[in-house]
Amino acid sequence: MYLFGTHRSVAERLRLTADRRLGAGNFFWHAWQIASDRDRPLLFHPDTTSPTWDDAEMPGMSLNDMRVTVIRYAHWYRAHGVLPSTHVGLYTRHGLYGLLHHIAITSLGAVAVHCNPDMARETAAEYFRRTRTTVLVGDADLLAACADVWARPQGASAKTVLTEDIRRLDETAPRPSGLMPGFPYAHGGDDLVMISHSSGTTGRPKAPVFTHASFFDGKRERFWTFPSLRSDRMLTALPHSHSAGISYLSMALLLGIPTLVLDGADGDLVARAINRFRPTFVLAFPLTLAEIDVARITPYAARSVHSWNGMGDASHERHIRPLTALGTRREGRRRLTGSRYVDGLGSSEMGMVLFRTVHTPQTAEYGRLIGRPVKAVRDAAVLDERGRPVPDGEAGLLGVRTPSVTPGYWDDPALGQESLSNGYFLTGDVVRREPDGRWYHLDRTPDVIRTAEGPVYSLPLEESVLLTTQALDAAVVAVDDPDHPGRSLPAAVVLFRGTPDAEPGALLGRCNAVLAEQGLAPLAGLVVAADRGALPVGPTGKVLKRRLREDHRDLLRRPAEGPVAHDRGTSPRTVPEAVE
Repeated sequence: MYLFGTHRSVAERLRLTADRRLGAGNFFWHAWQIASDRDRPLLFHPDTTSPTWDDAEMPGMSLNDMRVTVIRYAHWYRAHGVLPSTHVGLYTRHGLYGLLHHIAITSLGAVAVHCNPDMARETAAEYFRRTRTTVLVGDADLLAACADVWARPQGASAKTVLTEDIRRLDETAPRPSGLMPGFPYAHGGDDLVMISHSSGTTGRPKAPVFTHASFFDGKRERFWTFPSLRSDRMLTALPHSHSAGISYLSMALLLGIPTLVLDGADGDLVARAINRFRPTFVLAFPLTLAEIDVARITPYAARSVHSWNGMGDASHERHIRPLTALGTRREGRRRLTGSRYVDGLGSSEMGMVLFRTVHTPQTAEYGRLIGRPVKAVRDAAVLDERGRPVPDGEAGLLGVRTPSVTPGYWDDPALGQESLSNGYFLTGDVVRREPDGRWYHLDRTPDVIRTAEGPVYSLPLEESVLLTTQALDAAVVAVDDPDHPGRSLPAAVVLFRGTPDAEPGALLGRCNAVLAEQGLAPLAGLVVAADRGALPVGPTGKVLKRRLREDHRDLLRRPAEGPVAHDRGTSPRTVPEAVE
């Protein structure tokens, strides 16, 4: 627990903890109100499009700077008809703009509708249409792409959407003489503040909603545990259109942590930013952290890092160990070589990480271990298809009860009801709980491989494939079983940073030898991906397994040549007592 020597004093954090009005819709104003250092530079946002950005000055933005900017934007929105409950879309690559507009929109009582700038343009245009966005602010080229989709006969928007270039708005929004009446808006607990889409890896991105109270649930306790010493500096490479990006930036403002807001999720970019900013902890989705080449981080910068935070899906040992070898950390009064990797499992619908485990260089247990539920989870269970708890050691569906879960989906109320089972919210994950209370992530429900001998879970196989091949990334997916119509077999698609040290056939043989030792199902095939396009990821960095299933459905009917290897003689073994 952090008590002293922090950016925010004990008294300031006590005020935040005790204030029941504090929530997701007004966090900025509470941060500004309790701060005694409102002119201290707090958020830094480099122009990463410049080839010399890491050599240039990065002036920080203080709470007072943000306050003036937010008020300017809020006046622009009010002048253009934005009222409480108006849906305002944000579609920008500029993380700092996105945050400031989010604060301005919610300060009016309106709803911020965020969209990842890497989402396919047709999908984004449809997303804004079905979320009833009436004002859309974003990058000029992204707005033009939406307008083009809406202008097509089949894609016309149901309502006229007012669009504005986010940079032009920043240049033209005048500095007002004072606050508007009723500003900032006084939120109730159930007031909607944000819609931020899911990853879309299993189909059309869903539109979970977030309220003033639910999206803030679990944050008060973190005022005392989140890294916030005066020496702490945060680098976030999370997509800042995502609920996780907004969530962690709100913590940075409330706790006064100097933070570098990095646009883009490229591993090389993160390494350059670490060298430039020298953060003590780094936040990103697992793929971004996996792509960091630790050799590109200078020893001088690496010494500052004590923690890496990966969230979303659980991370792989292959990606964690190179990072924890860097930096230094404290355990009690001891200063130890090597950093910690805080691995969190969560989802868009959950509003926050639900399971957490910490890895260090001394960690011996991986295998997709996700640790234990965080305090905000009131109850978690492994359930069968009927919502009944299964015994420890067996695989089942993850169900949680937590106030942070989304109240529903904006355009599909029935989906929210379908996600409930026996009072638990089903996260879409397959998990296993051991008798000692530790939990393991086995799969996402759409990705379970239905073989003739029973279900096979892809994530333990991926863990083994990555360690065996030392590939940069890998995915195990279902391909058609030629001998059993309607059933599948597991196959791996692997991507290397450089040239693999063996042919696909040899890699497949190595993987299956190790999988046999571990008692896991063997691979029926293996494909070496030529580039990232052959192992595609969605806007949040998750591998698009549904695309891979479509691309490689007939893998075992193709010749085993070039980048493809397969073994028609393999026969999968299944985890005992698995969920059908």
